[in-house]
Amino acid sequence: MPFAFGPFPILVCGPGPLADLVIDGLGLEGRKAIRIDADRLATLDPKRIRTLILADHPDASVLVEAIAARADPRGRLRRRATLRVILMHGQDPPPPLPVPDPNGPLRLETFAIRNRAARTLLSRWPLHLGMDPCFGQRPHLLIAGFADPAREILVHALRLIQYGNGRPRISVVCADSDAVGSAFLGTYPQASEVADIRFGPIEDTPRMLREVGSKAAGADTAPSAEAVPVTLAVVCLADAPGEGVETVRQLARDLAEIQGVSPPILFEIGLPREVGTATARGRIEDWDGQIIPVSYLREVCRASVLLDGRDDEVARTIHDHYRDSIAAQGRDPDGEPAGQPWELLATSYRRANRHQADHVWAKLAVTDARAVPEEMVESFVLTPLEVERLAVIEHERWAADRHLDGWSYAPVRDNQLKHHPQLIPYADLSEPMKDLDRFAVRGLPTLLARQGLGILRLLIVGIPEPAAGCPGGMRLRRLADQAVDRLVERYPDRALVLASTLTDRRARELVREAMDREQGVGLFLLLPRPLGHVLAELPDPYDRRDFLTLAVRAERRIGLNGEKALATWLSERADISLILGDRIPTGALEKRVRLDPVGAGLDWNFEY
Repeated sequence: MPFAFGPFPILVCGPGPLADLVIDGLGLEGRKAIRIDADRLATLDPKRIRTLILADHPDASVLVEAIAARADPRGRLRRRATLRVILMHGQDPPPPLPVPDPNGPLRLETFAIRNRAARTLLSRWPLHLGMDPCFGQRPHLLIAGFADPAREILVHALRLIQYGNGRPRISVVCADSDAVGSAFLGTYPQASEVADIRFGPIEDTPRMLREVGSKAAGADTAPSAEAVPVTLAVVCLADAPGEGVETVRQLARDLAEIQGVSPPILFEIGLPREVGTATARGRIEDWDGQIIPVSYLREVCRASVLLDGRDDEVARTIHDHYRDSIAAQGRDPDGEPAGQPWELLATSYRRANRHQADHVWAKLAVTDARAVPEEMVESFVLTPLEVERLAVIEHERWAADRHLDGWSYAPVRDNQLKHHPQLIPYADLSEPMKDLDRFAVRGLPTLLARQGLGILRLLIVGIPEPAAGCPGGMRLRRLADQAVDRLVERYPDRALVLASTLTDRRARELVREAMDREQGVGLFLLLPRPLGHVLAELPDPYDRRDFLTLAVRAERRIGLNGEKALATWLSERADISLILGDRIPTGALEKRVRLDPVGAGLDWNFEY
């Protein structure tokens, strides 16, 4: 019986639920995919295949070899169309595979599921999601449980965790933590060169939280210099649908009680028993504003990740730029292992490009900048101080990548022993070596421009608590429209970000109006106390829902240590104060715009 299907659908071959999940994920983004077993694949004419996904198939090497032979049985190119084969496997390195003829029709790509999941998750929810590095905050990642993909998240976080604010921290709490820690540090013995990393039993989580950042909830006293509250948590438990739900809720309570913070918590929920049938249920007002359910397998099976290489765009651009630099020196990039076209590039070189690319977003966060469509930007140049600060961070990132690959310091480089003389602090580098890091960061605008992106600095507009007598409603929203329009017109080279606690309904009115009206307006949610306390102070269901629908749109959720820290943040980090009502609060910025629906209307105290 012939195998009938339309013209060139995506074929998926593999046992178990993964293949079904791939088909489901591709379908959600409008891609037609058909499942095929190995026996039928063996009889199919390769001319009828454009894209084949081998979903962690146990006989992948045999299948690839057979497809390559049938696609070009005489060692000659039979057709011009490319046969793209994507091999999904558990984690890097990939299994041994035949090397296709570079001049043949077969293009073989390997896709490490858990490694790609770590990259995708930490791209969508970056390490700076719950902190402000420009306010001196250090990243502290907490991983609870060590089920998949916790190990890969830990490794990738170590590659991304450099923000230039002292030693970052990672805490891992799990069952059998001694064995897990020994195994991890045995594989990555240099991990402690990158960050302060600790392993402990999951039942000792409260004690570990006290040791690394104890803070009485709601207190205004500053934490000690060693206090580093958790800024992002990831929960990967083997029994996520069962006891995991209560574990993650208890973690949220412990963080609030011990450290006074409510960082985002990514909760790996696994997959339902019937793959492809689960949909998100529940109302947003039932959400606690903190726990974010994720499924790493669903994330990587989306067409944008699996087929289109989302998260690889900048990595490929970095590599293309490198090829261009080789050609500019009069050499043939195709003649060098690191200069091969991306499709033929060795996995190790692809990974290096990906690691450098993934850190671009951390560098933008440290620079108070954002990538936007190129047509929105006339020009962007890093200042000398920014170049130097980013060069330090780039060197730390490079060193972290080398350490995790097993390299260590030695005065003479030895590739066999993995010794490198540049694994020293940036301050101790020679000027020519520092220039390499400076060159890398100076090229950031050009790198993004090749992706059709430009860079805008942020214009942070702080919104203090409104005056008691300031009414909300249509009049306030109209004033907000006028203020935002004028700010956008006055600062065309800046990306507008509103910073607010969102605890007042009038402030929420203003923020929603601005974000709905003007494309690209961002939001920093300021949290001087835990989210649970904030929601408890919003007993009205409308207010709770109103708060949560805006909170989910925030690009940062910045934990602060009480009201004094909130006032300090607004005075140090905001460029302009947006004041609601007729009262100028203590500590208001020199530049301020007052929205007074009852009296003065829109009042600017600076030239706009």
